[in-house]
Amino acid sequence: MQRKTAITKTALLVCIFLLTPAFWPTSAKPKPCKNCYCSVSATAVNFGSYDTLSGLAVDSAGNIEVVCGTDTIGDTMSYAIELSGGKVGTPREMKGPDKLQYDLYTDVSRTSIWGDGKKGTAIIADSYSFPVLCCVTRNYTSYGRILASQIVEPGAYSDIITVNVNF
Repeated sequence: MQRKTAITKTALLVCIFLLTPAFWPTSAKPKPCKNCYCSVSATAVNFGSYDTLSGLAVDSAGNIEVVCGTDTIGDTMSYAIELSGGKVGTPREMKGPDKLQYDLYTDVSRTSIWGDGKKGTAIIADSYSFPVLCCVTRNYTSYGRILASQIVEPGAYSDIITVNVNF
């Protein structure tokens, strides 16, 4: 049976506004694991309230869970996790009554924008050997930040990010 080498999962990042690893070089590709399979799920980044008058950024975090298994003990799994929509210098935008700028990062200091490895963005890569047939679960935090000093209309804001796990 031929295994699919990329899994795409769409995760809704619910961001409410009530007026209220190691990095992989862009050119590197994970080596295929013939007997491996994976699934991915995501927990939304929920920013809660945003005060337009405070002049402060709002930080929050979400989670991406990758569960992989194999049919052969000792197989080595390598994969890269990419997020849609990121690029350095142009923040992502949540849609609502206005556009609310934010970004997602690979690190708690929020210096590396998580994207697809292009346009200055970072991806997260991981690799391990299977000690058992099934399964290994890994969790990766996505660190979010709404940019400071935005004057926007009150209401609910959201965006949809696609999570790609390439193995």
